[in-house]
Amino acid sequence: MKRIVCIAIAAITLSTTVSFAQDRYDALRWSQYFYDGTARFSAMGGAFGALGGDFASLSVNPAGIAVYRSAEFSLSPSYSITNTKSAFTGQNSLSKSKDRGDFNFGYVQPIFLRDDNKGLVSLSLGVGYNTVADYGYNAVAYNKSGDSWLDALVNKMENDWEYFDPIYMEGSNRYNNFGAGDWDAVLAWNNYLVNEDDLGFYNPLYNGDVIEQRRLVETKGRNSEFVFTFGGNYANTLFFGMTIGVQGIDYKKYITHREDVTQTAQGTDLLWFDYTQYFETEGVGANIKLGVLYRVNDNLRFGLSVHTPTWMRLTDYYQASMQSRFESDSQYYDPDVSDLNKYEYTVSTPARYNLSAAYLFSTIGAVSLDYEYVDYSTMKMNDDKNQPISGNTFAGENSTIKKEFTGASNIRLGVEVKPIENLAVRAGYAFYGSPYKNSISGGNPSTQIYSFGLGYRLNGFFVDAAYKYLTSKSGLYRIYDGSNTVNEKYNTSQFALTFGFRF
Repeated sequence: MKRIVCIAIAAITLSTTVSFAQDRYDALRWSQYFYDGTARFSAMGGAFGALGGDFASLSVNPAGIAVYRSAEFSLSPSYSITNTKSAFTGQNSLSKSKDRGDFNFGYVQPIFLRDDNKGLVSLSLGVGYNTVADYGYNAVAYNKSGDSWLDALVNKMENDWEYFDPIYMEGSNRYNNFGAGDWDAVLAWNNYLVNEDDLGFYNPLYNGDVIEQRRLVETKGRNSEFVFTFGGNYANTLFFGMTIGVQGIDYKKYITHREDVTQTAQGTDLLWFDYTQYFETEGVGANIKLGVLYRVNDNLRFGLSVHTPTWMRLTDYYQASMQSRFESDSQYYDPDVSDLNKYEYTVSTPARYNLSAAYLFSTIGAVSLDYEYVDYSTMKMNDDKNQPISGNTFAGENSTIKKEFTGASNIRLGVEVKPIENLAVRAGYAFYGSPYKNSISGGNPSTQIYSFGLGYRLNGFFVDAAYKYLTSKSGLYRIYDGSNTVNEKYNTSQFALTFGFRF
């Protein structure tokens, strides 16, 4: 009951395999920002670096707080739906969607204010919460062929057969004998999905078997930033500000990989098996943002801001299980469940540099443009200093980060028109460049955002509404070494409202 295994070790483009390890794609996940905030901010593509006067702008250019001339409180609930279309090579696409809610809030309070155009005109403080990245996502991919993940596991174990000694893969302490990235092999061994004879490891499949693979992935969570901002206005010409950002990471990922043997040429006993994986990351990070905004005249403004790297301390939790059924057995094998793995490490995200310009057409509207540069090759990963000795210095990953990633340019454009005194109509566009140095298989995974919205203001009260459409793609990736490639495209529709008061 042995089939010939011949697997080419392929380069995996994204961190979507069924094994576990901290790698460069984790660093990328924490380093890419797609800012959320108020509905006005979203409707205008997030292009507020030179406009200011909106709470969400404090996560881009903190000098925007100095534009305020009164106190303000705002609350912004939002609702998002993400649709994902996935396809194995040569197979029909399958779609999956996920919806979730979120909110942002902010409070700005002037602490010094005088009616003058000379010297220090005002000082303000602000505190609030903005979302800088949302991780909600659902995907399903289906494939019917002779491929099986078990082939990749056999290949993996054959390449290091002394390490995968059956003596160490059994018993109550079996998971302590292996790193978490090798627990998939231990699970397969204890489900009789990988066996051994005098010739080596083998799986219970034959050449010519037809196998249906289905892979479900669900992720949820967000990177939330609490902002504490101080800024001032000098002579109604130079506006300056500083934001201390404290980020909270909450990320969960669930993977289910199932294979059914639907046809067999030689009487394969295996009917099906499935593998489930739970992965969670939690942590905190901190950064500092410095910004200035220069008012040339009543119409023209320029902005500049610099964000330090965000220094993060993260903890990963990982657990997996596997179960199988054979035709010769009347019962399922009880699921084999791994231990709960915990790993602590640190990540330093890239610094960010923002240039912006805005032109105000008196009281009838404005147009604004932001340019942001982020060098993803400067991401760094390290063991947490309190982590027990693990042998993982991340030297290899940090070297690969420098080779695979590069600087990316992000552009945000926004327009606001006021057809009547209290009503505003808005539109925006944003382009986030690919972080990869070379085009990955399947195309560069850049992201585009289209948005529009409305706003109404009356006697200090305002309400804004926005719709934002985000579209992106992953490029091609493999779910395990030697598998057919998967191509994913996804889009997100977000509806946001903001209710606020100025007083």
